Amino acid sequence: MEEGRKRRKCPRIPVYLDVRVDQQDGIVVKGKVINLSTEGICIKTDDPVFANEEITVEFLLPDTLTSVRLGGQVVWYRYDTKTVEKKEQVHFSGVQFLDIVESYRSLIRYFTLKMLHDVELVREQGIERVLSDVLNLPPKERKTALNILTHKGFITEEQREELEHPD
Repeated sequence: MEEGRKRRKCPRIPVYLDVRVDQQDGIVVKGKVINLSTEGICIKTDDPVFANEEITVEFLLPDTLTSVRLGGQVVWYRYDTKTVEKKEQVHFSGVQFLDIVESYRSLIRYFTLKMLHDVELVREQGIERVLSDVLNLPPKERKTALNILTHKGFITEEQREELEHPD
């Protein structure tokens, strides 16, 4: 999991949003988005959505009236081993967005940066993990995220300067 975190280009924010998954064979799967970034999502479903499958996901961003509908590639799949013997299993899939339009990317970026104001969320994630994601952001968004973290007292002005301009 840490290996995936090092490759990330942007922060993943924990969420719990309804999602509709349209598979190529016409099957529709309902589930929850459990984390979100401008590059992709992690979904939790009752039915499997397997790796390497191209799908379309649709979810509503909180605090907006925008329904986001994006194509994606399932890059990993796991199931909850505790549910194997049960009638209803729980499945998890990591979805990388394909050809995301800039308007959706901007909406998701705004939402994820806004979530950095949530002190409990940052504490829950751990500042080291949040910073490792923030440092992969493009310069403008990195600066905004570091300013938020400084304002909220998670890092000092000196740390922000150092992180903003690494030598």
